[in-house]
Amino acid sequence: MSHLLSHYKILDFSRILAGPFATQLLADFGAEVLKIEPPTGDPTRGWGPPFEPGTGESAYFRCANRGKRSLALDLEEEGCRAILAELMTTADVLVENFLPDSAEALGFTWEQIHERYPKLIVASVRGFASDVPAARRPGYDFVLQAESGLMSITGETPGAPMKTGVAVVDVIAGLYLANGIQAAMLHRERTGEALHVEVPLMEAALASLVNVASETLMTGEPPRRMGNGHPHIVPYQTFACSDGEIALGCGSDRQFELLAMWAGIDLDREPGWRSNRGRVTDRERLLPLLEAHFRSSTVEAATTFCDIHAIPASRVRTVDDVLFRQAGTLHHLVTTLYDEAGGRMIPMLASPVLFNDLRARSRIPPPRLPE
Repeated sequence: MSHLLSHYKILDFSRILAGPFATQLLADFGAEVLKIEPPTGDPTRGWGPPFEPGTGESAYFRCANRGKRSLALDLEEEGCRAILAELMTTADVLVENFLPDSAEALGFTWEQIHERYPKLIVASVRGFASDVPAARRPGYDFVLQAESGLMSITGETPGAPMKTGVAVVDVIAGLYLANGIQAAMLHRERTGEALHVEVPLMEAALASLVNVASETLMTGEPPRRMGNGHPHIVPYQTFACSDGEIALGCGSDRQFELLAMWAGIDLDREPGWRSNRGRVTDRERLLPLLEAHFRSSTVEAATTFCDIHAIPASRVRTVDDVLFRQAGTLHHLVTTLYDEAGGRMIPMLASPVLFNDLRARSRIPPPRLPE
């Protein structure tokens, strides 16, 4: 199922992660994506280590650019702008994340493009929305995690606010952008009208707060950091076993009754713990009992019990453990693409999207920087 969008041509001027992640998803669905880079390349080509021996390609660039071809253009040169003008006459979508001042100077605002190419959909990633006072500020994922409040709810208490382990704001913004682009393509097919799609990183970050933002709007109270715990479900956290960590989530009272039996907790003496509301209210007394029992158990014993009784649980694994030592169960999530320029197979994560049991899949690896 790598041909669903094969009749669409996309010019991708975006750099770093959010925009490239969106266009990579569209390439997985079959769209023809041409990545337009400055002569020095997307900055992430130099974000490392690690770099692949021999080619010098960074792992960071590789993560968001499969399925694309690349063209290096200096947009300040008249000859390059003539090439670009020709490309824009046949493209369906232009994706960009220029700073507002740069977009105006290059003639890449929505108004400028729409006047010359009225059928071209333009999709923009911004740090902040174009209609707010902060519109001209640059935005990086890390900064937006701080500004949106996402960082304030991440980490241990007591402890400092923490960013997430990956650029989650960029990833979420990329997913919103890909969805917006596809909606705009459907709208143009139905009406003939091209639209400007805009996803501000700040608003994508706020959208990621989901229930936390909803609760704050309802109560007016600031949420607090809880580490790996959950404010509304107990037990729903990590526990230290004798040989590792386990993540466990009891989503129903019946699951907890079974867990309590395994942990030797007498619910007849603590009837309030039979309900999640009672466990949340009394978490300070309950959790130490569970922690003590987990410390006396191995991870295998704990996860085996949970698996038998359909209680969601897992060993806390490292990324290399998942990608290399879980190959028997997760082999379908890693794919390889042949790189003709390097003469080697490149391992990459596969798309998580399936259509009629067939996985969406790009056929070409991330492009080398054109000479």
